[in-house]
Amino acid sequence: MTNPGGKIQMNARGSLKRVNAVLCVVLTVAVSILAQGAGNGLVASQKTATITAAQFNKRMNAVYGSSAPEQLRGSLNLYKVTYRSRDAIGKNAVLSGLVIVPANGAPNGLVVFNHGTTVYNNNMPSRFVGAANGTEPETAMLAFASGGYAIAMPDYIGQGDHTGGHPYPASAVNSHAGMDLIKPARAIGRRNNVDIGSSLYVTGYSEGGAVAMAQLREIERSNDPAYRVTAAAPASGPYDLSGSTREFMLEQPTNQTGFVIRTYLLGDLVYFLHKNKGLKITDYFKPSMAFTINNAYGGKVKDEDIIKRIGVTALLIRSKNNIFNIITPSFKRAIETMDTRNPAVKLLKDNDCHDWSPRTKMLLINLDGDAIVSPKNTQVAFQTMRRRGVGRDSLRRAIIRDSSLNHVTAVPSAMLKARQFFDGGYQGVRDLDEN
Repeated sequence: MTNPGGKIQMNARGSLKRVNAVLCVVLTVAVSILAQGAGNGLVASQKTATITAAQFNKRMNAVYGSSAPEQLRGSLNLYKVTYRSRDAIGKNAVLSGLVIVPANGAPNGLVVFNHGTTVYNNNMPSRFVGAANGTEPETAMLAFASGGYAIAMPDYIGQGDHTGGHPYPASAVNSHAGMDLIKPARAIGRRNNVDIGSSLYVTGYSEGGAVAMAQLREIERSNDPAYRVTAAAPASGPYDLSGSTREFMLEQPTNQTGFVIRTYLLGDLVYFLHKNKGLKITDYFKPSMAFTINNAYGGKVKDEDIIKRIGVTALLIRSKNNIFNIITPSFKRAIETMDTRNPAVKLLKDNDCHDWSPRTKMLLINLDGDAIVSPKNTQVAFQTMRRRGVGRDSLRRAIIRDSSLNHVTAVPSAMLKARQFFDGGYQGVRDLDEN
């Protein structure tokens, strides 16, 4: 007579062996995946679009016209990436961004592009899938991709996939978002057998201009050979937050557009302090405007709709286009006197990024007559660096003198000058300022 219990025991032991074998395979694969990403910070990547040369060149010609760079040969692959970085208080975080890689390779290297101020989450680089929509990710792609460059664009802390408040206008804090995307971007190239040259370039516009400036400073401080920058071109950034930008925010009188823009930017700052530090919006804005800001920011409302809501609220409370009629008296005193005991004022002071001496060749770009980011920011940064001994061989300036442009519509012109600089140095930039 056979022993059924023995068969059961044997079957159980066999099943355990098979389970253990499967677990070993799973663990080996998991360890392998972790090891692949451990050194470069890449968490995951997903190809979201392929853009053909015909599609690209048609759009580039529409945006740049007779000033368009050379035509793209081959196609572009767009990747949404997540990668390891840090959050607003320095803790480990996973951020998101966009990496664009030419299928034929990027022998001229990698460009890090830092985007300007936007609240709406669908405007973030990682959400861009090649649409002809006039957004900054599209503009950066059109400016650089045909020149043999790969492009990396961070979403920033508190934007894209990362939850929490966006540190605004905290250029020093946000600088790490782009810095930590460099190695993952190069890893994307290797995984897809695409060569990305060793040269590294840094640029950005508006908020991104200041982030680019702070980013270069952090990279130079790191002394990491993987981050050695070939050239940098910050554009129209608020580098002098506690001086030029603060004075601009307090200017009186303003027209309705100037008033609403100032309120929109201050609202972004205060919403971050509310979201991340638990401060009351009513400590900064009077109740009606505080209510509007609390319900408009956070990434779900389009920027143009936020501006409309601010405008309507301002009319209802009879602000008379005067910023002092919507902020609290205590905040008015703090910002006028640069009282750094106030968290908002301290944030401005802590994120000034113009008073240092870059070793990397830099081109400062700005729009003459800019009514959103005062050109004085660029002037002060340029003069401060000159006083520190940074000479013409390392620092020059390009001023866009076109009265038909405004802060928003000047992005293509600014990025074209950055492209000229990256391609050919100072000699390659048209209409370079001689000072």
